Amino acid sequence: MPTGEFLDLDGPVHFKDHGGDGPPMVLVHGIGGSYLNWTTVAPKLARSHRVYAIDLAGFGLTPPAGRRSTVDANQELLDAFTQAVSPDEPVVLVGSSMGGLITMLQAARNPDRVAAAVLVNPALPLVDLGGVSPFTIQRLIIPTFPGIGQSAMKRYYEATSAQERVDETLAFITADPAKVPEARRQASIEMQKLRDEMEWAIPSFIEASRSIASALTRVRAFRKMLHKVSCPTLLIHGDKDRVVAPGSARWAAKQRPDWQFRMFHDIGHVPMLECPDEFVAMVDDFLAGVHAAA
Repeated sequence: MPTGEFLDLDGPVHFKDHGGDGPPMVLVHGIGGSYLNWTTVAPKLARSHRVYAIDLAGFGLTPPAGRRSTVDANQELLDAFTQAVSPDEPVVLVGSSMGGLITMLQAARNPDRVAAAVLVNPALPLVDLGGVSPFTIQRLIIPTFPGIGQSAMKRYYEATSAQERVDETLAFITADPAKVPEARRQASIEMQKLRDEMEWAIPSFIEASRSIASALTRVRAFRKMLHKVSCPTLLIHGDKDRVVAPGSARWAAKQRPDWQFRMFHDIGHVPMLECPDEFVAMVDDFLAGVHAAA
């Protein structure tokens, strides 16, 4: 499995520099993900941008190293990373799921450092109780329960192989797991094997899960944060997403009618893996307009 480089930002931060010419772009993965989430689309995005993919603290190959793995802490880490790789120019942020939430937080809190935002099936408040799936309850909600979350996850990891966990996850987060390139699947399995040896992997996942739940259940504060995002924003969602219900994306689009909103047909939670060419075309088209206006 190829790896990238490390920066010291109050501890090691792993990232992949995909190169490219043009405005800087930072790709931000979701919970349980890593820089590998972007390997299919990053080389194509690098045709028009200088592209970096970060591993957030507690995920991928970035250890907590005394840092927390909450969305607030990782927003601060993302801010430090963007200043390190692009000290003189605001960056384009592309955030998936939890990374989408962190992208919104960064854009709301540090608007001068974000040129544009692309939110890919971002974590959003639940607006329809029917949108809660058994997988979401098992993998994202139960871990937030004090006293049982960590033991439940540990038992699950002990009872399953890395391949079983990856295949189960892909079957749920995609509308059709066969669309995911085999090389990408194998890289995920290798990453999972590495993380099985990291004693901080499960505690980091649980800490992040709890912080997401806290952010999404405080709807009034979330809406206030949403309206503080001032940069040009593209909201992308898959209509077959079983992690973040499409209804939540429509709710966010109604909150911010000035944002561009695109819904992929027959696509789940990770369009950059399921329809990479269409995803890149959509992002490129949006950013071409942003940069032309700027």
